[in-house]
Amino acid sequence: MSDASTGSHRPELPRRVLMLGTFAMHPKGTMSARAAGIARALADRGMDIRIATVPWDNPSEAGNHYEYNGVPVFNTRTIAPQLAPLAVRELLSEAQSFQPDLVHLFKPKGFGDLAARILRRRGVPVIVDMDDWEGDGGWNDRLPYSSIQRRLFQWQETSWPSMADGITAASRALQQYAHDLGASPEDVLYVPNQLGTERAHQLADSTHTPNSPYPELQRPGRQRLLLYTRFVEFSPDFIVEFLRLLADQRPDVDLVIAGRSADGAAESAIRQVATSQSLDQKLIWLEWIDPQDLGWIARQCRVSVVPFDDTLINRSKCSVKLLELLATGIPVVASSVGENREYLHRHGGGLLARPGEPWAHVERVIELLDAADSRREGQIDPAMTWDRHAEPVERFYSSRSGVSLA
Repeated sequence: MSDASTGSHRPELPRRVLMLGTFAMHPKGTMSARAAGIARALADRGMDIRIATVPWDNPSEAGNHYEYNGVPVFNTRTIAPQLAPLAVRELLSEAQSFQPDLVHLFKPKGFGDLAARILRRRGVPVIVDMDDWEGDGGWNDRLPYSSIQRRLFQWQETSWPSMADGITAASRALQQYAHDLGASPEDVLYVPNQLGTERAHQLADSTHTPNSPYPELQRPGRQRLLLYTRFVEFSPDFIVEFLRLLADQRPDVDLVIAGRSADGAAESAIRQVATSQSLDQKLIWLEWIDPQDLGWIARQCRVSVVPFDDTLINRSKCSVKLLELLATGIPVVASSVGENREYLHRHGGGLLARPGEPWAHVERVIELLDAADSRREGQIDPAMTWDRHAEPVERFYSSRSGVSLA
């Protein structure tokens, strides 16, 4: 098929792609930030994309059908794990209605995985997206799964690379993992997380002021660091020691914490130790923030810190939060782990520090605090957006499916 405006030849593409998932669009980012981001960029290039998922982690979404960023989303009514066959049947019914030329499975795990296996047996090409290390050594060891669930998730993750029609991997570590599990190099496409164009503009916007004034950020004469987190990448002990070392060197600096953990345990541990060491007055707790306010909050702070322990999970993940911070223009100190290195190498905007060493992070923070020109204006780097990465995914789809638009 020829593009008359450029004289170039576009690849033969699938007409319809069904993206399957096992999580709700929120609160986790796999579906909203990754699947929907890729879907929107591909829809803008003329492809017919739908998302079908099982929102077991957000029951309020059960049975809802809507558009997310212009992409149709189907949520199953059934979400209970013990009723998995019914949830899978709903996904298959949606697939039967849509008649996809290709399925893109987001996470080789749970309900969506089971539906994708059945569709592949029916002759539909399946590409599997890996954005976390789900099995043994990864989230299997961190989350309270039963032994049966652990065995299932380990089998799901490790069996796909050798049989899928293609793999998209969010990190270099997962790219290598797919190769180790039997996928050939040409069958694996490295697709790090990016931002939607609208989100990138929102983060870079210097004119937005939030509805909530965040009075905690109005202390006069203080410098502020920003920690934007869900407390899953590091231990609470790291933050307490980081804060103690920073207070010795820069007593006029506060730490703003935006976000919270799933169970509140990390925050409780930090508060308890910080109070015992008389550091609690240096902590500003914002908890959950409106995502559209992140750019404004970042502009009230001098530096952001993104600590990661050097673990298999962290080496395998691709942090959208880090990319969002870079888009705001705030200087970032990030632990030198996995995709953090890739992001800062590609986009600049910060410094790396040795993982697990609070003093190394403090040194880097002070270096940025002392650099008068370290702050950048929020800006749109086209390399940060899904639009820039849509064409490689589009070509990968074509090479995996062999379906023509004609």
